[in-house]
Amino acid sequence: MYEPGVWISRVSPTPLLLVVARDDTMTVADLALAAYERALEPKRLALIPGGHFAPYTDQFAPAQAAATGWFREHLGSNAVNGNHLFAHSQGA
Repeated sequence: MYEPGVWISRVSPTPLLLVVARDDTMTVADLALAAYERALEPKRLALIPGGHFAPYTDQFAPAQAAATGWFREHLGSNAVNGNHLFAHSQGA
């Protein structure tokens, strides 16, 4: 049985961002929210209106903002802008 929420407490101390579509019926929102409650810090929840594909379509902007902010906070702005990868590939 596929139940990834069982392992969620083992993610910590790795920062966890869950982007959850409120009306998702494919990846049931209630199960995602319950998993978020069991997750340890650091964690953040971004609730997006709409169904399963909303974060990729009409709700892309808020989903992208949540992810970009999270990556900047935990990886630094250079990694988000691609500068870290470019510098690394150049031997820096």
